[in-house]
Amino acid sequence: MKILKYIIFALVILNLPSIALSIYGGALGSILSYATIVLLAIYYFLEKKSAPNWWLLIIALLFYSISGLQYSGDPFTFLMEFIKYLLFIICGYELSKHIKITELYVFLLIGALSIGVESIFFPTRFGRYSGFYLNPNVAGFICITGFALTYGLKRASLKYIGQFVFTLAGLLTFSRTFIVIWLFINLISLKISIKNLRILGSGVLILGTLFFIDELVGLNNPRFNQLKNLVSNEKVSNQEITSDSRADTWALFYDQIYDSPLIGNGYGTFSGKGNMNLGVHNTYLRIIGEAGIIPFIIFVMYIIYLLYMSFIYFRRAPNLIMQIIALALFLMANHNFFGFYYVTFAAMWVQYQIYKLKTEDTLEELI
Repeated sequence: MKILKYIIFALVILNLPSIALSIYGGALGSILSYATIVLLAIYYFLEKKSAPNWWLLIIALLFYSISGLQYSGDPFTFLMEFIKYLLFIICGYELSKHIKITELYVFLLIGALSIGVESIFFPTRFGRYSGFYLNPNVAGFICITGFALTYGLKRASLKYIGQFVFTLAGLLTFSRTFIVIWLFINLISLKISIKNLRILGSGVLILGTLFFIDELVGLNNPRFNQLKNLVSNEKVSNQEITSDSRADTWALFYDQIYDSPLIGNGYGTFSGKGNMNLGVHNTYLRIIGEAGIIPFIIFVMYIIYLLYMSFIYFRRAPNLIMQIIALALFLMANHNFFGFYYVTFAAMWVQYQIYKLKTEDTLEELI
């Protein structure tokens, strides 16, 4: 069972089906995608089962059923995506109950290291790197999730190695979302101990490593060039840094939300499958834009619940509030909560850790 667990976990967290799709084409990518669900189902039936994830089941059922009413694409494709996601929630939540914090840490670390490997051995003219995740912003989410997770580790050596690797790999994605969340999490860490200021201080060492990689292979990234100009006291232009604003992208979809706030505009219209062939880059806007106000409200309640409960258990598990803040902010810049299984898994893992802490408190009260 442990081998099966690790195979499934690698398929999910390391994004192997998408890698296969990108490198070897649709046939192998589809095989690994369906294999992930089939293996998850086998794992689910072999494991001892407990309570399902009612939060996400209700959200998924509402989102897909309401948005599907106005879907104009291939009904078979829609149905398969719907069924696969439901199976992932049911079976994947059971998997999340058996993934220890160190196991999650190791797999996230492997994912982050793939970003560094790409930057050194497979440099691109775009100067942004994503490793296994194909998209630099998504790779940034993996790094910031791993960075937040380190605050729950007991072994100091694992914590320090992880914080260095996740920060460096995250910077190699040149994701503005990563940098903002990284700074926010570091500020929260000061509540744990003022000694965590050293992590901000270690940024000098990490930036030095970034400059070394640039000398080695040439990062060729406009944002990094602006950073070098800043360090060398040269003229800095904010045009490239502020380009591709998410707020400008969101604004393109506001009218569609206002036109149909109750039942939305249909599945895919806010995720690149609509008339504009452009995604909204915001999960919250995607939900209300495609399926209307009801699933949107429940999804926001779900995120608030995770934020509140992880805040309650901050002293016992400070990583949880950091992880859910990272997720909540990332979803403001990405619309693929339902498409990227590792993003959904990140929410489910935090949710189950909260459930375990609540159960421990209940047992203590009974004793």
